Amino acid sequence: MAEPKPGAWCHIEIPTTSPKKAKDFYGALFGWTFRDVPELNYVIFSTGEGGVGGGLWNPPQGIPRQITNYVLVEDVRAMADKVVSLGGKTVTPRTEVPGHGWFALVADPDGNVLGLWQSAPRTAPAPAKRASKKPAKPGKRARTTRHR
Repeated sequence: MAEPKPGAWCHIEIPTTSPKKAKDFYGALFGWTFRDVPELNYVIFSTGEGGVGGGLWNPPQGIPRQITNYVLVEDVRAMADKVVSLGGKTVTPRTEVPGHGWFALVADPDGNVLGLWQSAPRTAPAPAKRASKKPAKPGKRARTTRHR
């Protein structure tokens, strides 16, 4: 599946007090699949090929307890400021999700809350280092050195 472009819906969060019950319910209802992320107290769900997935979680106090739809943006802070300049408000300021990106919750002028999501830059994996062979001197075997 192609990565969504800025301005596209990219993630849906569903609050739950019981991830197991929610997984059983949505799995049986829609055939969704799940992956637990215990270090974040979060469950990622997939709706299938081409569908927007999301997460199941139990929001802490102060975070609206409602289904939240996220829109991909290039700069969460700049977009949250733009929301305010257009008559909306910031509900939750820019917050880091370590290793994944940043989000903010904002409200439009009618009070509808939506999430803004900025993905962390993806780093290319380091190239594999290969052993190099040094030319052998006459009468000696070539030796292999490994780079660390």
